Amino acid sequence: MNILLTNEGQTKALGYRLVTESMKPWKTLALLGDLGSGKTTLVQGVIEALGGLGSDVHSPSYVLEHEYLVSDGVVIHRDAWRGDAGEDDSAAPVCVRLIIEWPERAQDKYWPTPVLEVRLDHHAEGRIASFADGFL
Repeated sequence: MNILLTNEGQTKALGYRLVTESMKPWKTLALLGDLGSGKTTLVQGVIEALGGLGSDVHSPSYVLEHEYLVSDGVVIHRDAWRGDAGEDDSAAPVCVRLIIEWPERAQDKYWPTPVLEVRLDHHAEGRIASFADGFL
């Protein structure tokens, strides 16, 4: 499925919908896309839909990982650009969802399943979000 997103509000709303309207439950959200493609904006919508504060969401690029408190636990938001998003999580808090940016660069992929992969690409009119049919 492809969706044209013409502004940040639509990108954030898609993140919200991936939680509230998803026909297939997911535990890991794998986000692919170039810098500035809207990955973090989409995560803001996801966190709000889960009962957290979207305004607390920031790119994990410089710190590798953020944890967000949501209504039923913790969401871990990781950056795998350096290839280390699949490390041993034995000391990590129990998370209800895992969000990975740059999943294709992760060395190990020991992620909770099922995994929803979303690709965000630049487009002349905004962004194109692509993901498997059946999620919305």
